[in-house]
Amino acid sequence: MAALRRLWTTHCDGYLAARVMALIGPALLLALAGGGERALQGGMLAVCCLIAMERGRLGWKMGMAQAALALAGCLLLSRLWAWPLVFALACGAAAELAGRLGARQARWRSVANFTFIPALYLGCEAAQTGAAGSKELWSAWPWLASGAMAAWLLRGLVGRRDAQASQPGAAPQTGVAFACVGLLAWLAAHFQLPCGQWLVWSGASVCVGGFAVIREKCWQRCSGAAIGVPAGMLLALALQPSPALLMLLGAAAMLTLALFRAYRPAFAARSALAAVHLSLVGGAAVIRLLDVGLAAGLVWLVLMAGYWLTEAG
Repeated sequence: MAALRRLWTTHCDGYLAARVMALIGPALLLALAGGGERALQGGMLAVCCLIAMERGRLGWKMGMAQAALALAGCLLLSRLWAWPLVFALACGAAAELAGRLGARQARWRSVANFTFIPALYLGCEAAQTGAAGSKELWSAWPWLASGAMAAWLLRGLVGRRDAQASQPGAAPQTGVAFACVGLLAWLAAHFQLPCGQWLVWSGASVCVGGFAVIREKCWQRCSGAAIGVPAGMLLALALQPSPALLMLLGAAAMLTLALFRAYRPAFAARSALAAVHLSLVGGAAVIRLLDVGLAAGLVWLVLMAGYWLTEAG
């Protein structure tokens, strides 16, 4: 029993996972009771806001500001999707800003990332379904606002009180994140790529530091996807699709954002769940692998070009 406890504490963040479950559980129950995707969208926003507030050690006022920015970002990106160039500029600027903030304080990058993630995912998902999706996002406004408020209250009532040590972070060369994420966002919006938000975030998530750091992050994501996607496709063969199962898969994916301490197993688990979901609804699960690989390759090319130009100059 002691060995299992040590294994759990070593590899899992029980503190944050328990608080995320306190948000996911009610959202899933409401979704199953008739709230549907709107309830889960509110749950996703709540989870991302809580992670940002916890890892950034945000106070009441900053926590409210972060939640408001995430909420506004969902609506903004859903509108900008129709204009690929503007959408690309907005995503590139958000990724570049996250890098610059992360270079000043490591915890600020977590705040920026978990503000951008729900805005990107929820905004793109709504935009990709056309006008009906945009109306659906507006109809989900009460659910999204409730999720943001729930995260803010939970953080304020039972969040960590200790002040996190001030640590400088790292960031790639100026302009790398903007160029890479902007190009990927333009490709996703211009060609209306399915699950285009995965492609955009795959680029943003690896622009985290210098050459060695980016190489390691690319390897973690590519190896995690290479393990998770085939596993998910195999698991889907043994399952029968149902609305309840798809909602459960979505809730489980949210939990992986907080459960694992290490990045690779967390990403492998999310990739597996995404592959199961896509396979059950008749999609191509291999899209997950292609998005991760394409984004990693593009970031590498931009980095190599930057180093070559620097040396040549």
